[in-house]
Amino acid sequence: MTTPQETLELAGGTALKSCTPASGCASFSRVWAMPSGDTFSVPPIGDFVRRYLSAAKVSIDPFARNKAWATHTNDLNPETTAQHHMDAEAFLLLLGSQGVKADLIIFDPPYSPRQISECYKSVGLEVGMKETQSALLYQRVRNAIVPVCSPDAVVLSFGWNSVGMGKRHDFEQIEIMLCCHGGAHNDTICLAERRRPELQGTFL
Repeated sequence: MTTPQETLELAGGTALKSCTPASGCASFSRVWAMPSGDTFSVPPIGDFVRRYLSAAKVSIDPFARNKAWATHTNDLNPETTAQHHMDAEAFLLLLGSQGVKADLIIFDPPYSPRQISECYKSVGLEVGMKETQSALLYQRVRNAIVPVCSPDAVVLSFGWNSVGMGKRHDFEQIEIMLCCHGGAHNDTICLAERRRPELQGTFL
C-alpha cells in the first residue's frame, strides 16, 4: 500500500519530495519540454546531467556526439567533436586498459533499432540484424562500463525504458526523471544509479 507523498514543485513538473535514496527508494519527478535529437539540449535533461557532473571528478561519455561535458568523450561519427571515434564498447575497454576509473558515466545510446541503423550508416558501416538489436548493444556497453567505474560511481542512463545498469551490475536506482514531450512522442526516461558493491550477487 502506498502512502501520500509530499510533493515539491519543479520548473515544468512535480517531484516526490519524501521518497529519496536515504529513505530506501529512488526520488521521482516528471517534467515537460520540447523534444530534440540532441538529448542534453533539452533544458531539464541538460540540468539533470550537469547536476551530477558538478560533483564528479572523472566522467565518461561513450555516445557524446558534440557534447564536451565529460572528461573522456567518444562518438562513432568522426564528424563530431568527441575525443575518440570508436565503437562504444571498444572505447570503454580502451579506457579500462589504461586504468581509468570514473565516478560518473553517461549512457545515452541510440534509442531504437532505426536510430542504431542510422548511426552505423552515417559512418559507412554495414548494418545487419545483429547490429540493430538495441538490447544487445546496451548489454555490451553496460558490461564494459563496470570495469571503469569507481566503487561508488554514478551511471546516468537515458532512453525509453528504466532498465539501467541494475542490481546484476551492483547498482541501485537513486533518481528517475520522466521528461514528457507531448503529442505522440515517447517520454525520455532519465535514470541515475549508484554503484553498490555490497549488492554483488543480487539480481534485479
